[in-house]
Amino acid sequence: MAVYTKQWRAEQAKVKSARSKLTSASKKNGSILSEKANLKATISANQKEIDSLNKGVNYYRKKKSDKKLTKRKTPKPLTAAQKKHISTLQTQIDKANAKLKSSDFKSKASNASSKVSNAQKKLSSAKSERDKYESKRHKTALKRIAAQRKQNAERFLAPHASLHATNSMTGLEVFIFASSESESNESEATTYPIDHDDPVVDHVRRTGKTITVTGWLFDQKAGDRLWSGKKDDVSGAGLVAKTVQKQFQNLRKWQFDGTELVYKSDWVKPGFNHIYYKHLFMTGLEKTLDAPYKGMIQITMTFQFAYKAQVVTKKKTKKNSGKKSKSGTKKKSKKKTIAVKYGMTYWGLAKTYHTTVTQLRKWNGSEKKTMYPDPKMGKYPKRLRVK
Repeated sequence: MAVYTKQWRAEQAKVKSARSKLTSASKKNGSILSEKANLKATISANQKEIDSLNKGVNYYRKKKSDKKLTKRKTPKPLTAAQKKHISTLQTQIDKANAKLKSSDFKSKASNASSKVSNAQKKLSSAKSERDKYESKRHKTALKRIAAQRKQNAERFLAPHASLHATNSMTGLEVFIFASSESESNESEATTYPIDHDDPVVDHVRRTGKTITVTGWLFDQKAGDRLWSGKKDDVSGAGLVAKTVQKQFQNLRKWQFDGTELVYKSDWVKPGFNHIYYKHLFMTGLEKTLDAPYKGMIQITMTFQFAYKAQVVTKKKTKKNSGKKSKSGTKKKSKKKTIAVKYGMTYWGLAKTYHTTVTQLRKWNGSEKKTMYPDPKMGKYPKRLRVK
């Protein structure tokens, strides 16, 4: 559960405003890009139609089944309707080109693109500032939680536990005087029967870990009655200045919001058992009112241990060239070259390096040029690729 400060709300408002401006700028830029695409499409479609009409004037098919066109000796004259249609199409092309090349349209498109870029930078900056503030508050909250836990550990010798949000920004902590703590680990065994014997297990899968805690919530007055505390201390007898009803509401909100929690039991003297778990989610919360105690409530909480799922985006990988492996994935082929020596032949190299003479010719050229020394230099012309 997070209690947001004025500064956090201001930082969040900046993020919201920056996101809104980015959406508006992107919408406007998208409209201009769409208009630009439509103008280009008009030019392309009209030009194709004009070319098609001109083609019909200069070329013809001798037979309907002929794929090739035959050029006319004398161009066929255009009809009045065709001339008018070409004129209309050309006018549309000229208007579209004029708009695309106009300084106003170019300036409009450039400004829209620039606004999107600036809005993205502002949104990124606003998010960064908010995240920095949240991180700072989280560190402060952890220090406050540690101080509260230490204070309570020094004052109480009863079985004592605390609960707070994993990513707390407020330092809010609920203290529970636990009377019992239990941990249950569940696994699922997949079995199948066999003849004349007990079933056989072929797979065991862990299904969950459940933590159950039963204890008491106390307010400051109840704490004063049971344990001595300093009157001028901020937390009274080491308990937060909240009624048990308010503490229960905090627990219930954590449950309803699905907040990830940290539970730690403090058994002051070393050597005692205790439970300390992160990544807990409250799945059950029960209060028992079987006795009219003032400032005290008995509760039972059930937690499920689990890690929050994280979405992992796959990175785009370049396609590898080469032969496919048995599993179907392509293996990247490594090139290998060798120096040409006296007595070598393409046939011998193909046999040695498990390739073909045809492939060697494709890589290196004819053996007449690659397998004989340069008459002037007395050296072989170059290295040969064999893989």
